[in-house]
This record gives sequence, C-alpha cells and structure tokens, in this order.
Amino acid sequence: MKTFKGKVAIVTGGGGNGIGHHLVMALARQGAKIAFCDIAKLDTTATKLAELGANYYSEMVDMADKQAISQFIDNVLARFSCIDLLINNAGIALGDLSFGEASEQDFEKITNINYWGVIHTTQRCYPHLLKRPEAAIVNLSSSQGILALPYLVPYCTTKFAVRGFTDSLRAEHHIRGIRNVTVHTVHPGAVATNITLNADHHNSGTQQFHEDLQRGTQPADAANIILRGVQKNVGRIFISDGRAQDILARMLPTASVYIVKLMMRIRGIAAR
Repeated sequence: MKTFKGKVAIVTGGGGNGIGHHLVMALARQGAKIAFCDIAKLDTTATKLAELGANYYSEMVDMADKQAISQFIDNVLARFSCIDLLINNAGIALGDLSFGEASEQDFEKITNINYWGVIHTTQRCYPHLLKRPEAAIVNLSSSQGILALPYLVPYCTTKFAVRGFTDSLRAEHHIRGIRNVTVHTVHPGAVATNITLNADHHNSGTQQFHEDLQRGTQPADAANIILRGVQKNVGRIFISDGRAQDILARMLPTASVYIVKLMMRIRGIAAR
C-alpha cells in the first residue's frame, strides 16, 4: 500500500494511548478515513481526531463478541462504503501467572479476544478487502508469538496462533496470486505501554515486567514502524527487541530457555 491518503482504515483497540491510538492518529495525519473501536477510552482518541479535523467513526466493541464485531463492520461500511486497511491491534495480557494458576476462564477470555477477535474481524472484512485495488491486513502478534516465555502461557498461546494464522494467510495469497491484498504479521518486543499493569493477575514479577516494557519503543514510534512496513510490503514487521528474540528462537530453539532463565535472574525475577 503506497499511500494511506483517502483510504478507509479500521483499527481495533484504538482507544487510550497505546499502539492502537497512535496508529489511528498517524493514519489520520496521512489523510486516511478512520474507523476504530475499543472497550474504553474512545473519547481520548476521538477528541484528538476532532482537533485534526479527521473523518472518523468510533464504536465501543468487545472483541470477544462476534455479533458486536459484525455490527461494527456493518456500521463502518454504512459510513464509508468500503474497507482498504484492517489493523487487528486489540489484545490483552492476563499478567504474571503460572500455568497452574491460570483457570479455564482465563484461557477462554484471552483466546476470545486475542485470537477469535482477530479471526472474526478478518473474516468479516475479507470479502470487502478483496474488492479493493490496493488493501492490507495487519495482525499484531508479539515477540511472544515467536519466543515462548514462562508465566505467560495463555498470552504466548494466543500470539503464536495469530502468527500462524497471519503467516499462513500471507502464504496462501502468494500461492493463489492475490496481489492486491498484502498481509503483515507484527512482532512487537518491548513497547512502553501499560498492558502489564492492566492485566487481571499481578504477581512478584509484575512490576519488573512493566519496568522492562517502559525501556522499550514508544507507542508512537511503534505505530510508525508498522505503517512504514505496510507501505514497503514487509511481511514480518519487528519492533524493539522483537527481531533479536526471533533470532534467538531460531538459532537456539531449545537452549533459549536457559538464556531466558539467566535474564530473569539478572533482572531479579524469581522463579515460583
């Protein structure tokens, strides 16, 4: 996608002040028509869009609710008539907990949002994207969709799934000769958001995990990296230490756990 000017862009999880918010703002500054959703803090983003004079539509949507997603897409189409860019950014983390501490409800909650939310939104938008001369699907996985970490089993499970879905869809487009819709997998490493503090479960490592994230890439910079990757048709987009974790996982697929254990000790995160 060479330009975003005049394009209709959907961004899930666009409220607040995280990556989604900054994706919305960056797209608006580049002349895109914006549709975004979230479960909270829509006004924060909407106010700034209004100040820019952007053409936008926003709606409160629970990404675990398939019907709500479908209604949102219907409303976007009613407003803008088409969809050129889909960015599946919405996602949650459960927090710092061992597998034994994670309940079935925990797994269902994060899977419904992080995985099924991506699937349902993409399926609903897909026929409309295929009709466009130039379109893109962007799904945010994580560096933890590449390198599995302890105390993040539910989160890693969903992000590996998003990676598999997106990479497979990109391969299918290549084999089928679908050139007008590009497909991008995003692997953020450390990005300075509050995803850890906003999680349901806090434990002994929560504060350290949060502080590690704050030393990472700023959300606005992450958004710009993603959009540049889309414009250059980069299939796998890495942010912060995402590429380093990819290299580690590929070079030392089993031994990497020892390096992770060492880094946890250095940072004062005790095994439980």
